Amino acid sequence: MSTYRATQPPADAECSTGGCRSAAKVRLLIPPSRFTADGQDHDQDPTQFDLCGLHWPAIRDASEHNGHQVVDITGDLRQLVADYPNWSVFASDGGRLYAAACRNGSGQGTTLDAYLVGQLRTQIAATDASRVS
Repeated sequence: MSTYRATQPPADAECSTGGCRSAAKVRLLIPPSRFTADGQDHDQDPTQFDLCGLHWPAIRDASEHNGHQVVDITGDLRQLVADYPNWSVFASDGGRLYAAACRNGSGQGTTLDAYLVGQLRTQIAATDASRVS
């Protein structure tokens, strides 16, 4: 099956789900369809889909359930963990990412969440910077 790539949408992007129009949190990049059994011309299929926090988990789960791999292209979770040793970084079963500052005096009690590694990296860096100043 196809590999769908998840990335950060532009700041002004809205959810592509019909009638939603909420701020998009994730842009899903969709490769061209190789499916021909339905006899349809897939040349006009969308190549990207912007999703809000409500619709992203369901679309991600449906894509994976239908055999498509969904890959976060904003960064590597293992590298994020290595870059921020004072943060406990983990992923939930629902695909959400979390970072908790809980070691070595790093602001115990602070928890951040995001859908993409790049988003979480930005939040951690901003939190660390605010603690320094």
